[in-house]
Amino acid sequence: MRTEWVKNRAGNVSQMHYARQGEITEEMRFVAEREGCEAEFVRAEVARGRAIIPANVNHTRLEPMIIGINFRCKVNSNIGNSATTSGIEDEVEKLHTSVHYGADTVMDLSTGGNIDAIREAILAASPVPIGTVPIYQVLEEVEDVPDITPAILLDVIERQAQ
Repeated sequence: MRTEWVKNRAGNVSQMHYARQGEITEEMRFVAEREGCEAEFVRAEVARGRAIIPANVNHTRLEPMIIGINFRCKVNSNIGNSATTSGIEDEVEKLHTSVHYGADTVMDLSTGGNIDAIREAILAASPVPIGTVPIYQVLEEVEDVPDITPAILLDVIERQAQ
């Protein structure tokens, strides 16, 4: 859905950047319609830092939503695999169940193997924002906690952000 919207912009610039420049993005228009308010009100709240539209430019299937004091309450769902249970299909099914029952956002708290592939599948299937906890994946990639380096942590954060 957002592929065309994102293509029309330069780089990975946040909704707050556009809001502070006085620009109303397609995401802001979509959110305003969804929330039953004016797009200018959405822009102003984002510009002031009182609301956020979690819309990573790489998540083009996303249906934008807004989180903030002057907007409807949102529901988050937690999913994720472990070292002993669940795989890609299971996590995508959990995602679909979460969205079906009203989740506005989903946290992928995977701690087991194949985390990158699981997250990629979740993002490809998700119409809602996906959050992560990078340290969970870092712990899967090292033998022991003292083995964690800033480079490893930054690598995982960068992969998850992409």
